[in-house]
Amino acid sequence: MARLYEYQGKELLRGMGIPVPRGRAVRDPIQAAKIAQEIGLPVAIKAQVLAGRRGKSGGIRFATTLEEVRMAARALFREPLHGIPVEAILVEERLEIRREIYLAVTADPSRRQPVVLVSLTGGVDIEETAAQDPRQVLRTPVNIREGLLDHAARNILRKTPGATSADILSLAPVLCSLYRTYRQFDCKLVEINPVALTSAGPVAADARVDIDDDAIWRHPELGLRMTEETGRPPTPLEVIAGTIDVGDHRGTAHFVQLDPDGSVARELGKIPVAFDCVGTGASLTTMDELVPLGYYPVNFADTSGNPSASKMYRITKVILAQPQIQGYLFISCISSQQLDNTARGIVAALKEVFPATGGQPNIPMLFAFRGAYDEEAVQVFRDHGIAASPWVELLGREVDERDAALAFHKLHRRWRDATGSVP
Repeated sequence: MARLYEYQGKELLRGMGIPVPRGRAVRDPIQAAKIAQEIGLPVAIKAQVLAGRRGKSGGIRFATTLEEVRMAARALFREPLHGIPVEAILVEERLEIRREIYLAVTADPSRRQPVVLVSLTGGVDIEETAAQDPRQVLRTPVNIREGLLDHAARNILRKTPGATSADILSLAPVLCSLYRTYRQFDCKLVEINPVALTSAGPVAADARVDIDDDAIWRHPELGLRMTEETGRPPTPLEVIAGTIDVGDHRGTAHFVQLDPDGSVARELGKIPVAFDCVGTGASLTTMDELVPLGYYPVNFADTSGNPSASKMYRITKVILAQPQIQGYLFISCISSQQLDNTARGIVAALKEVFPATGGQPNIPMLFAFRGAYDEEAVQVFRDHGIAASPWVELLGREVDERDAALAFHKLHRRWRDATGSVP
């Protein structure tokens, strides 16, 4: 998914009519002091990282003087938070909070509906509150055809334990705007924790917005980058892969690096390999078969939904750009995807990555084409001479994921014995 930083999420909420604190994101202590002077002291200074519980980890500080602002900013930029370097901080007015409320809209896969979450006991311990007393968090499904109208939002708030008439009147417009944000920007989650109740009314003191990765291309105005739940900024290859679906709705090219520098594979004593699959189920099953054999997929990729040959060409080049890999597997599930187009895109990429050999790779590669036009896909590899490579294995629909993993294992051992490569 594409997870927005807090300051980005707040700009989104501001545009949807939800009040947010005055402030701005900056990238050095001098700018921090300048913004603090503009909006007025005291201020809150918040590290912008894609991680929760910043307050308990020292990622949120308060300052009453400009010197305190500069000191706090220097400290936040100097020390990583949850292992993530802080590249930006948000300087904003410090709110006088009377109470904290939790509001969110998220997707409920079991219901296949959006669900509104409301709790009058918001704040950093909302997870513990929900675990200890689930009644404190009201969950209400929303009919996506009807949306969330003002009277429905008021009815939800009336059912929330402890809600007063003032709460219902002030929070209903915020809840409606939150739902509109969820729908308009294809969110998987939009959350305000907490909504700060102040003398001026409710204010979004924090914001989390996660966009569905399949909808990234629909929102170029947001400059979205897919981050998944990695707890880190996107890698350069993830940024490139995130542009592949832009302007091209034909299938998807989903890519995320599980082990960007190969350190996880080394620590586990596994052989790093690149990976692409048609269908998430086939991906996970194949991974489960590869790991016990001594391999570690350093990326996850799913190229399904019948992507064009040009998409396959681009995503294959991204996958093969990972320098630490000692092999590559492409496996399709039994599907209606036009695999001859898939094969043409892969072959075009191989010819650019390995130009001296006409696309024949210098590392073991296995291709299991299963589904529509699978025989034609194999023929594409033969026509271009890539099937003649000793390090290419082509399989058809007669194999399952375990067969493919075992075939790759044999191929890799033969390559290692012939080339003297060290796993």
